[in-house]
Amino acid sequence: MSGYATAASLAMAAVSTAVGVSSSIKQGKQQKAAAEYQSKIAQQNADLAEEQASAQRKSAYDDMISTRQKAAKVVAAQRAASGASGAVVDFGSNLDAQADSMAQGEIDAINTYQKGMDAAYNSEIQAWNSKTQSHAFDVQAQTAGSNATANAISTGVAGIGNMATTWSKWDQAGAFGTKNTTGHVKSASSMIKNVSIFGK
Repeated sequence: MSGYATAASLAMAAVSTAVGVSSSIKQGKQQKAAAEYQSKIAQQNADLAEEQASAQRKSAYDDMISTRQKAAKVVAAQRAASGASGAVVDFGSNLDAQADSMAQGEIDAINTYQKGMDAAYNSEIQAWNSKTQSHAFDVQAQTAGSNATANAISTGVAGIGNMATTWSKWDQAGAFGTKNTTGHVKSASSMIKNVSIFGK
């Protein structure tokens, strides 16, 4: 094989190495970007779930107060009816009816509040799960970036090592001759310099 052909072959090997490095970096960037996007979406879901939990807690309290107020109105109506009939309001069956209404109203109020707080708790669990997912995607993004760099370096080092070994073997076989070796090297180097290992 002539010196020029050998130099051209090495240049093509350099191009192949550069393409491999560029591909590793590009793939790593894509994986990192995808993981970062998923992390952002998960965090947004967590924020929404936390806002929902806050609203549900407030709604639970408001509904509890509203239920108690309704019960108080029922008791007030009972007292008014008893008084209008001439009966003793705070005695006997009339008092028992009022007490029953107040007790049932308090039970309804507590149940309403507990139901709302249960819903808020479920939303908080959802928020926690979304935050956990967001963190996992952050780790995945960091890993993708690190792996891309490691793969690119590994590919580059392997390619350069192969070219160096091949160059030495051909040089020992006299493929470059004795006079034009420098010219061949410059020609190959010029071709290699035109290759961007990081792509666009």
